[in-house]
Amino acid sequence: MTRTTLPWFETLTDSVFALGAAARETHTAHQAAQAAATQYDLDRVRLLDGEITVPGSFTPPRPHDRAVMGIGQALQECRNRMESLSTDAALSYAYGTAWAILLVLDGQEPPRVELGLTAEGHLTIPAELAPIPPAIKGLDRWCDNARFDKARQRWWECDSAGEYADALSDQEYLADHEATEMHQAYAEARGLTDAAYAYGVLAESALHYALLGTRARHNRP
Repeated sequence: MTRTTLPWFETLTDSVFALGAAARETHTAHQAAQAAATQYDLDRVRLLDGEITVPGSFTPPRPHDRAVMGIGQALQECRNRMESLSTDAALSYAYGTAWAILLVLDGQEPPRVELGLTAEGHLTIPAELAPIPPAIKGLDRWCDNARFDKARQRWWECDSAGEYADALSDQEYLADHEATEMHQAYAEARGLTDAAYAYGVLAESALHYALLGTRARHNRP
């Protein structure tokens, strides 16, 4: 059997697994970028006093300062880029798998996950799943359904915190307690990537559960 002759549910689960692999790969890359950037934190590096003369320059440059700051800036840019990739991959995994479950439970046979992407390659959230996927009915007998609901709740909390923090930051003036709330909300929102990935992991298991009947019918002699 070749990939072109695989049944739709096999290519669908392959599609979801690839989304999960992408999320794990970018998460690892983000962690590596964070570790590398930390090594060049100016609070951790003792800068040397040596200077050089550059014709036309009134302030003698310090080459060690220049190198460390240049490295730090480049690594910070890399860390930001890896963070963006990691978040986008985790959200694609979570939304894409939820989309697949809903279609399967509705009796449809999607051969692969369908996701919209912007010109820059970022995820376009399906309207029916925004801001986060709804609670999915039809999984009541699945042993991990309670954990799945809890993961969805955690994702909702992080997403809501981000929305609240953004709304506060758009205001021209913030009282002291509002500024505190904004910082607390942003701290909560930083858990969004991990929350979406955790949801995606359970959603992938939920998809396998939703496909049990389909697989049994397909394998029946």
